[in-house]
Amino acid sequence: MRDEVLVLNFNDAASRAVTRKLRAERVLAKIVPGNTPPEEIRAQEPLGLLWAGGTGNSASPVRPDPRLMDLGLPVLALGSAATALLEYLGGAAGGWIREPGMARLEGKENTPFACLDGTERMLPALRDYRFAPGILPLCTADGLPVGFGSADKPLYGVQFEVEGVDPDGAMLLRQFALDICCCSTWWDDDAFAQRAVEEIRRVVGTGRAVCAMTGGLDSGVSALLAYKALGPQLECIFVDTGLLRFQEAQDFMAYYRDQLGMNISCVQAEKRFLSALQGITDPDEKRRAIGDTLQAVLNEEKPRLGAFDVLIRGTSYNDVMFGTDEKKPILDEHVPAVEPVRELFKDEIRRVGDFLGIPGDLMSRQPFPGGGLAMRILGEATEERISLLRRADAIFRSEIQRSGSAKRLWQYFAVLCPMPDENGAAAVCLRAVQASEQSLAYAARLPYDVMEAATERILRELPQVQRVVYDLTPSTHYAGIEWQ
Repeated sequence: MRDEVLVLNFNDAASRAVTRKLRAERVLAKIVPGNTPPEEIRAQEPLGLLWAGGTGNSASPVRPDPRLMDLGLPVLALGSAATALLEYLGGAAGGWIREPGMARLEGKENTPFACLDGTERMLPALRDYRFAPGILPLCTADGLPVGFGSADKPLYGVQFEVEGVDPDGAMLLRQFALDICCCSTWWDDDAFAQRAVEEIRRVVGTGRAVCAMTGGLDSGVSALLAYKALGPQLECIFVDTGLLRFQEAQDFMAYYRDQLGMNISCVQAEKRFLSALQGITDPDEKRRAIGDTLQAVLNEEKPRLGAFDVLIRGTSYNDVMFGTDEKKPILDEHVPAVEPVRELFKDEIRRVGDFLGIPGDLMSRQPFPGGGLAMRILGEATEERISLLRRADAIFRSEIQRSGSAKRLWQYFAVLCPMPDENGAAAVCLRAVQASEQSLAYAARLPYDVMEAATERILRELPQVQRVVYDLTPSTHYAGIEWQ
């Protein structure tokens, strides 16, 4: 058995919250699709299952495979997933009997809900749970049943979900994972790095591995883990598209190649990408042109790399969640891939990078669109516009860092917009956001003197810029932070 819990995803936000809470308790939790077949679950050998559903009238109906209950694994179903578990056990969920509001909880001893006894929490609208023989009410809210369990199997359900800021929910998850599933608290950055290195070494063996590095943190951490596992058996390739931020390509090569001694070949392809972007204004077409060009460059470089046995890819859980992993260019689709950071969220990758000793200036780099600066230019991405945006972005970021505001921000960058009816003139839009678990983003309330200093420098040093504005738009979706 593997010392981990699998989170079945029936609601993205709920699944992320549950996974983060368990990992914060040093219990390894991994998200899998809600429709994952039982045989695949069994093959992964987890110690328990969490069914993560939403709550309230708008929660989507959940229909897990009933065979999951025959695996002999403990189950904790949350939110709408608890309703499904109740019905599978022979019970029923009637209409809504309580509006959202605060309630006092009472949990039975020797159950996962014991830690909730006597606590108060905000609850969603509650349904009328009706229990069949063999189902026990184990948790109530002001006398109404909200949690239950099977009399003869470790199957539990509760009507509410665990939220991002939720100490009571964290206690419930910890009790379930440690006392019911018998997990151990082994998960941390050191344990992850050791396991990743061992897995890479096991898969590659005495063969050769290749990693296509983008200059970003995901591929950087993946390559560094592979380098620790393989040493000279690893070869890396970095394509300089000319679309990175100020000094990024130079800083990247200075650290990974010159300081660490990793075997990295740099392909200078700026002119090729500029040519591919010529005349294109639509963001989706830009993205396709950049992806196709990068794939073509990698295909041309493949013969020079020689035969290799394994690909190292920097796919993160954010890529999996938003489907961007399937769109990334690869060197060879027929070679098996190892994705060391696939299970990690962006901030977890940053933490692992810090543990591995990656310098702070590289570590603090923010998420970046796959198409680079071209995706932050409204209209055609010409050489002049890319250079202009790169300089404006560097000014804004330097003022943020100089003021000490950077630590409380998730992202901050500049966007370039053409001015209407003014030949060659441009407007720069500044964007800075604070994010909750990197999915809900709100415009940061930057000190006025920081914005004023950035604006004055941009207008003084970049005469093509006629206007500087600040974007106050909130984003309810991770990708919505960008102007795409």
